Amino acid sequence: MADTRTSKIQVRQGNFADLPVLDPGEIGYAKDQRRLFIGNDTANIGTGNGVLTQFTVPITLSKPNIITVFAAGTAVAAADYTLQGTTLTFASAPTGAITVSFNSEIGIVTDSTIPSAIELPAAGSTADTGFSVDTTLYNIVVMDYTLESTSGVRVGQLRFATDTSASTSTIDDQFTQTAAVGIVFNVDIATANTMKLQYTDSDNKISKFKYTYQLWNSN
Repeated sequence: MADTRTSKIQVRQGNFADLPVLDPGEIGYAKDQRRLFIGNDTANIGTGNGVLTQFTVPITLSKPNIITVFAAGTAVAAADYTLQGTTLTFASAPTGAITVSFNSEIGIVTDSTIPSAIELPAAGSTADTGFSVDTTLYNIVVMDYTLESTSGVRVGQLRFATDTSASTSTIDDQFTQTAAVGIVFNVDIATANTMKLQYTDSDNKISKFKYTYQLWNSN
């Protein structure tokens, strides 16, 4: 008579704050936020020359899933860099290959959405939000967002795009708000192969900017 054996497979699990660098293909589950992640191969961001302190991270890596940043193969302390949107900024200019270890989030059915969050400094004038897109891959963004300052709360949707062949861009902002929040968004395409989301603040107040987005290419 054949033996019957039952096996149970479990993945790494714990709180989101304790999520480690997952090995390529390894799955981890953040139980407190009910979010599922999978590990990837290390990604190359650029090469440090001892002068540059800022590097652009591909939009697909810019959500809160980068775990470790390396410069010339050595892990950089979390206190020595910041990641705002797609801009990776080092406290001091690194040298050598800049690489990151990251986990990709796997979409699952859930009762909540965890948006990206950025603090917009007061009095910005056509200032970068930190969100940018590589236009060789995508030229259209649809972004649902909220803004909150001491003036009020806004909820809206941004739709912006660029025609790379004509070097033109457009942006549309539809929203409702509890009181006037003095933020106006614009698109900047002055940097080659890059579409940046910028803002101007007429209230001179810090604003909390949260968003989710979809990307695609119209070509």
